[in-house]
Amino acid sequence: MTQERILLVDDEPAFQRLCGNWLASLGYDVKVAASSEQVLALWAGHTFDLVLLDLALPPSFRPDEGLALLPGLASAPVVVMTGHADRELALRAIAAGAWDFLPKPLDPDLLRVVVERALTKRRLERELADWRARAAPDDATMGLIGISADLRDLRALIRRIGPTDVPVMITGPSGTGKELVARALHANGKRAAKPFVAVHCGAIPAELFESELFGHCKGSFTGADRDRIGLIAASHGGTLFLDEIGDMPLSMQVKLLRFLQAGSFFAVGARSETRVDVRVVAATNRDLAAMVEEKSFRDDLFYRLKGIQVRTTALADRAEDVALIVQAVAARLAPPKRLAPDALEWVVSRSWPGNVRELQHSVSTAAALAGSADVITVDDLALACGEAAAPLAVQGDGLLDAQVAALEKRLIVAALDETAHNHTHAAKQLGISRVGLLNKMKRYGLR
Repeated sequence: MTQERILLVDDEPAFQRLCGNWLASLGYDVKVAASSEQVLALWAGHTFDLVLLDLALPPSFRPDEGLALLPGLASAPVVVMTGHADRELALRAIAAGAWDFLPKPLDPDLLRVVVERALTKRRLERELADWRARAAPDDATMGLIGISADLRDLRALIRRIGPTDVPVMITGPSGTGKELVARALHANGKRAAKPFVAVHCGAIPAELFESELFGHCKGSFTGADRDRIGLIAASHGGTLFLDEIGDMPLSMQVKLLRFLQAGSFFAVGARSETRVDVRVVAATNRDLAAMVEEKSFRDDLFYRLKGIQVRTTALADRAEDVALIVQAVAARLAPPKRLAPDALEWVVSRSWPGNVRELQHSVSTAAALAGSADVITVDDLALACGEAAAPLAVQGDGLLDAQVAALEKRLIVAALDETAHNHTHAAKQLGISRVGLLNKMKRYGLR
C-alpha cells in the first residue's frame, strides 16, 4: 500500500521536528509547512491524505490565517490544532471545513486516535469512489448494483440468455432480487417492448389460482359477472414471471404444465382454447429438486421450467456491494438523501440476513426517521433496524479495521481472478505497486 502522506502545518520549528518525527515513526510520510504560502506550494505538488493545521500562522499569527486555508484543503480531512481552544473558534473551523479540532498542547494518544480515524475516513472515501468508478452506469448494471464477481457474472449471463426464448429458473435466498433478474432478462431480450407480468404464486388463494392465471368467462361460477382475462393472456408476446413457483398448488401444476406443452389453455368456463406466446421465467427460494423427491412438486413441470438455471447470491457473500446499494437507495429517495460517513461504516459492518430487501427497507425507514434532514445518521439506521448503534472501533483489532481488511482481501482476490493472477496487471487495476500487492497477498495468505 502507498505510504499515507500527512501535511503538518505549524510555524514553530521545535513542534515541527517533534511532531513530524513522531508521525514518521508511526509509518507516515510527513511534509512540513510553516506559512500559508508553503501550504499552497506543497498542496499544488503533492496529494495528501490528512492535514494537521495550526490556525495561528504568519504574518498575523491570528486564527484567521489558518481558517482562510480550510476551503482549499477540502479534498482531505483537516484536523485543526490551536492554542486558542475556545468553542466559537472550533465552530468556525468546523463550518469552514475542518474535520476535527484539537487544542494545544497535544495529547499524543488522542492525536494518534484522531489521525487513525481521519485516515480511515480517507481510505473509505477513496474505496467508495473506486467502487463508483468501477461500477457501470444503470443501463449496464441492469439495476443489479455492485462490483462483486458474482454480479459481474450474473450480468454477463443475462446479456447472453436475455435475447433467447429458453425458460429460466432463478434460485437464491429470499430478498436477493430474483424479480429484478427476471425484469433484466425481459429488458435485455427481444420481448422488451411487450408486457412483463409477475405472478406471486404464494399470494394467490388456491381456489382462485386457475381463474387468476387463465381467466374466466361470465357466468362460469358464482360472482363471475363478466369475462376476465387471466395473467397468462395478459403477458402475450412478453414475459410471464412465476415468482415462488414452489408454492403453487399441485392441482395447478398439472394445468400449468399442459399450457407450457401446448402453448394454449382454456379459460374457466370457456369452450375454445386461447393460444398465447410467452417466455416463462420462474423463481424460487426453495429446493425444487428435493420437493420433487418428496412428491410435493411435479418432476415433469420441474424439468419443463428449469431450462437455464440462474442463482442469486446472499448479500453476506458479496459484502463489497453493500455500500453501493445503500448509496443508490438513498439517492433515489424523494427527496434524495445521503448517509453520514459513520452511518455508512455501520451499514457495511452489519450482517443483512434479509439480504437486499432488508437493506433497502432499513434505509427507506431510516430516511423517514431522518425527516427533513439531508443526512441519514447511525441513530436513524439503528432505530430502523430495532437496535442500538454500537460504537465503531478504531483500533487495530476493531470492527472497522476488520471490515476494511475483509474488503481489501476481496478486492485483491477479484483483481487476481480477472487478470489470471498476473501480479503486475492486478496491481495496476488496484492502483498499488506490484511489491505492495505481493506484501498484501502474503499478509492475507493469498497465492
